[in-house]
Amino acid sequence: MRKITRLSLYFLTVFVSVVWLLPLFETSEAIEETTQTENIDSKSNSESSTDVIQLEKILVRGDRAYSTASSKSIREFDLNIRPMKTAQDMLQLAPGLVVTQHAGGGKAEQIFLRGFDADHGTDVAISTDGIPVNMVSHGHGQGYADLHYVIPELVESIDLFKGPYFARHGNLSTAGSVLFHTKDYIDANMVKIEGGEFNTQKVTGLFQVPGGSEQQNIYFASQFYNTDGPVESDQNFQRSNLFGKFHTHLNETNKIAFSVSAFSSAWDASGQIPQRAVDNGLITRFGAIDDLEGGQTGRQNINVIYTASGENNSRFLIQPYFTRYNFKLFSNFTFFLDDPENGDMIEQTDDRAILGLNTEYEFEQLIYSMPSTTTFGGGFRSDDIAVSLWHSPYRRRLREKVNSGIIERNLFLWVQEELIISSQLRLQLGLRGDYFTFNVEDHLDTLFDERISLPHASGYAQEAMLNPKFNLVYSPLASTDVFFNFGTGFHSNDARDVIIERTISDLEQTFGHQGLSDTQINERLAQLNFDRKQSGIRTLPRAIGAEIGTRHRFWNRFNIGIAGWLLDLNEELVFVGDAGETEISGKSRRIGVDIEGRAQILSWLWIDTDVNLSSGKFVDEPSDANEIPLAPRMTSTGGLTAIHPSGFSVNLRYRYIGDRPANEDNSVTAEGHTLLNLGLSYVLGPFKYFASVENLFDVDWNEAQFDTESRLVDETSPVSEIHFTPGSPRNIQAGISYQF
Repeated sequence: MRKITRLSLYFLTVFVSVVWLLPLFETSEAIEETTQTENIDSKSNSESSTDVIQLEKILVRGDRAYSTASSKSIREFDLNIRPMKTAQDMLQLAPGLVVTQHAGGGKAEQIFLRGFDADHGTDVAISTDGIPVNMVSHGHGQGYADLHYVIPELVESIDLFKGPYFARHGNLSTAGSVLFHTKDYIDANMVKIEGGEFNTQKVTGLFQVPGGSEQQNIYFASQFYNTDGPVESDQNFQRSNLFGKFHTHLNETNKIAFSVSAFSSAWDASGQIPQRAVDNGLITRFGAIDDLEGGQTGRQNINVIYTASGENNSRFLIQPYFTRYNFKLFSNFTFFLDDPENGDMIEQTDDRAILGLNTEYEFEQLIYSMPSTTTFGGGFRSDDIAVSLWHSPYRRRLREKVNSGIIERNLFLWVQEELIISSQLRLQLGLRGDYFTFNVEDHLDTLFDERISLPHASGYAQEAMLNPKFNLVYSPLASTDVFFNFGTGFHSNDARDVIIERTISDLEQTFGHQGLSDTQINERLAQLNFDRKQSGIRTLPRAIGAEIGTRHRFWNRFNIGIAGWLLDLNEELVFVGDAGETEISGKSRRIGVDIEGRAQILSWLWIDTDVNLSSGKFVDEPSDANEIPLAPRMTSTGGLTAIHPSGFSVNLRYRYIGDRPANEDNSVTAEGHTLLNLGLSYVLGPFKYFASVENLFDVDWNEAQFDTESRLVDETSPVSEIHFTPGSPRNIQAGISYQF
């Protein structure tokens, strides 16, 4: 641990040292000044000296950010210089955001951000072209966000926001929001072929209609991916993607974009293995206790975006969208704990249709001689869901544990006002209102059947919430911004939790009218498998966040941001999809510091680093049992990027995650790691040759880790310890692309 920490601090020290030595590297080349309103067309394939100049502009450009961590210019810079294999990799452009995979590559990644183990997306809202990625009341976990339907080569820009400070972002955006935007126009047709170790192949094609332009264009893209992974039991992971987009300017002020996408994948997995099985030689790090884990998923999207502009820089947007989604997952976390004869494998399914609408109207005006921009927004999201949980040893259904039909609706309205008080002071005020309705039809709702060991309930519920937002920016110098942010937000509870809580409250009232004592009420509820502690917990637990930070730009070659933040989350209910049960998550407080820096050493050489420190505790728990399991305490990413005008590029990157508690009393530790990856590429005419070496020093590291109680087939009693998914060993991937 000490060596890892010293290595991370070494990278930070080197970065700061380079910053102060930057004037020594200044060349005679003039660096073009840019303004806040300059429109820059940044390209994702930096293959010429023109692109290098664009990157210089992106690095130093000041945009109208309203928090330290929401500077789009920095994100565009990262998007251009940092290699991205998948859309999930792009999530890690957000300083402090880390993803891990623990089910063969096909399952949505686990997300860590700002002291949150956000599971698969519970506290990080993600969207692509305005379509929400997160799945509410999902069969595996609340907010499940599978981004594998996105083809990375089509991503034009990413907007990143951290904290609940922005009215536009609603459900699940407590720790942050990530907004992906695909290209309306591609520069050229392209075919890319990649491959490498573990029987890995990927083929990507981008094709546009002849004669297309930035004003009107049609293109489609496809991608096929296959890998067996580093594990001993082949993953057989295959994924196929198809995307098509039509974009046209109807006239000078109106345009419309229509896109359709389809995605399907299937995989096998070796699952999370217990440390004791490796230590005693039962299996290797890349072995499996139950290699019948795996799954299948698919998603299809239809999206229409119409925008119009008018007088006073007014802008109107309307966006209807539709999503069809399916999911099936086999997992075995406890092996032979609950069923010593057949094993504990479970099957989770989710089948849903999503219909949604986003609208915005924005206009500019003067308020007491102060320029202002007013934005009204609103919309709805409707999920019709069928979810189930089965005990399915050997992938054969033995017993149904959960089977529910869910209708969940979210209607929202928001308003945001931006005021330019002076050349040095900007103010942004916002207010968002959300209204939810939940309707659950529990097909196993045999309320008075004593044989049922899980709580079951059908019914409906509703709740509304208002959340204010406040952001202030003070700019004492043209190169310096100071940010003050405050806001409240929320993430919704799973609809099944909502209805169970409503049922408990109704039964409390009914039993009370019948004259039962508190003790008798507790006994009656326990007989029905209900926990009275769930009564009264809000459907929409509120998050309260505050932040102060600053961003500086020096010598037109260096950009640094520092932010200190605090986030409180109210008590909530967590539906554990793996068990079909509900856990009460108490009030929590997270505090931290984010530091990020970007610097241009030469006209073709850049260095960047992010360091993120955080501490999270449960508020009402004793001091020896108040840790938030798996919440990261320190993370750091960074590296060197060289994009030479000759066409040769090198990218050397590190990722560090520190040790963190795996349970509430910190008696079990999830071990940290440091990884180093190397990427090389060379452009020759229309061809681009590239290769990468992952895990350059071939370190043993654990990708996903959990403190789990399990029992192996020959054990007489269960053991609670770290169960992990091994990270990939050193491996080489290479490829070639051709543009025409």
